[in-house]
Amino acid sequence: MSSRKRELNVFWSQYKQQFKEWLSLKEIGDRTKKDYLKALDRIFKEHRVELERKSLEATIKAYNRSQAYVFGLRHFLTFLGEEGIIREDLADYLKSKLHRRRSGIRQIFISDEELREAYKHIQEKGEPYLTIFLFMVYSGMRLSQTVRILNSWNWWKAVVVNEKVVRYPAEETTRGKKRAFWAYLPRDFAELLEPTSIKYNTAQDTKYGKVSPNTIRKWHYTFLVRQGVPADIADFIQGRASQRVGATHYLNKTLLADEWYSAVVDDLKKVLEGSE
Repeated sequence: MSSRKRELNVFWSQYKQQFKEWLSLKEIGDRTKKDYLKALDRIFKEHRVELERKSLEATIKAYNRSQAYVFGLRHFLTFLGEEGIIREDLADYLKSKLHRRRSGIRQIFISDEELREAYKHIQEKGEPYLTIFLFMVYSGMRLSQTVRILNSWNWWKAVVVNEKVVRYPAEETTRGKKRAFWAYLPRDFAELLEPTSIKYNTAQDTKYGKVSPNTIRKWHYTFLVRQGVPADIADFIQGRASQRVGATHYLNKTLLADEWYSAVVDDLKKVLEGSE
């Protein structure tokens, strides 16, 4: 990647409007949102900000680590990670450096038991939260992709892999440099889905304790790897494939993802049932 492409300034010019829409759905005050946007406009007007720690630390230092600048950048990095424009682990790492005080990387992981507790809570809340929650647990998709797929769901687009698994086209939900080709789901769950009209801020109400869309995605990836799924196939299942993947490579990854997801889907469902 060229140095120019690694500038946050470039991402700001390309994705500013999408970020404003994303930020508008967050449960923070309108005044605070305006402060973040104003701070980011000033940052990218006055500084060349590289997508690396030293550049980001120097930038916030230039503004005395004021909250609007620190939190504005943190939200922008979160957006870039959630939308697949940059890797989520990179976004998490860089955000960990954007504090008033220096701190280490803050990674939040959840256990199977914490996931089950959240599942019980979501069951009590009912729909549409239960469907959103299960879709993320089964597919490992980002919340934004989950909402887009559910809102445009069409069973006739689904590919039936076998009696246990279907995969649903997810490429239209992709933004940024990573492509999500498919959303993998248990067939019995997918057969019950119907098109919805879920708003993103409504979908965010699937949080419970440490369990959130981000920690569910991390849990899902860890589950796949612990089940023996190769890391590159786990990435593919979760929608982290490069835009430059060739046709033959794509077909090979799809076949392997079909096989691996079919091999682990029963155990995936058993986690929620409490019978691993």
